[in-house]
Amino acid sequence: MIGSMDQRQLLARQATLLGQAFLVADPRRLAPPDDPGDPESPHAALCDEILLAQGAPEPAEIEYTRLFLSPDGAPCSPWQSTYDPEPRLMGPAHHSALDWYRRYGAEPSTANEPADHLGLLLLFFAQLLANDEDRQTIQQFRAQHLDWSVTLLEKMKAEARHPLHLALARATLSLLTALASEA
Repeated sequence: MIGSMDQRQLLARQATLLGQAFLVADPRRLAPPDDPGDPESPHAALCDEILLAQGAPEPAEIEYTRLFLSPDGAPCSPWQSTYDPEPRLMGPAHHSALDWYRRYGAEPSTANEPADHLGLLLLFFAQLLANDEDRQTIQQFRAQHLDWSVTLLEKMKAEARHPLHLALARATLSLLTALASEA
């Protein structure tokens, strides 16, 4: 699956859109591709939901805040460190992700930005794919920094009240399932 250059580029584009969707509340800031591929795929369903939400973004923005940022207790934390046995922001997963980013010449935009946010991890993963990194490197990053997100994505499927976020969970799970089958 991740062997051909065309397949890598497709996966990189999908991971980029997924990463962006985890980082922004306003669906108008997302640019789904004109041709998302297989119209029956979870990725195509996500693209459709983004386009629909762009017409009336406020409900999607409210749901994003409730799911990921609510001070009343967000049910779906997007930070890998919060899923560790001793959960805390800026924990070991943050430092490991920073090591990966720095190895490839990247830095978070601010010093206090948790590097283990799923959106950032997916964007970095997309870069690994787009830059034609070897299979072992790609699978190592996936295992260290993406496999945990299945727990988050299952929570999202149970908690999401807006179709955009349900589609986001399904599309991300689909990508991770495909990548895991390559391991």
